[in-house]
Amino acid sequence: LPPALKLFLMATGLAFDWTLPSVILGYVGNPGGKREWIEAALQQGQLAGRWPAPLTLADDGAVLANQFDTTPLVGGWGVRPFELATLRLQNLIGVQFTHKDALKYSDARCLTQLGGCTIVGAGGGALFSC
Repeated sequence: LPPALKLFLMATGLAFDWTLPSVILGYVGNPGGKREWIEAALQQGQLAGRWPAPLTLADDGAVLANQFDTTPLVGGWGVRPFELATLRLQNLIGVQFTHKDALKYSDARCLTQLGGCTIVGAGGGALFSC
């Protein structure tokens, strides 16, 4: 497939099973979802200086308030609308744009490169990488 078509398919969520439903879920929310990991990831991002910053943090970094808690009608949902999308935006801006040279694809003919995983041990060394 041409690189531009691969990029289009990935961006629209049509490239892989469950990509599009997962992306949509980040915008519409999920009343029965689990949000603890999302708040922890947003907290980690804010402590690293990433934007957007929807949490109010104490001096020691503890979460004092989450702006999504006060969302009308859905504040009590498991995953509130735009909560997961905000985390994706925080990662896009704070990680992917900031470190684009280190994360860029290895083949200059490609617009996208999917996959990859690295597990890092306590000492900072890679235990597994693919």
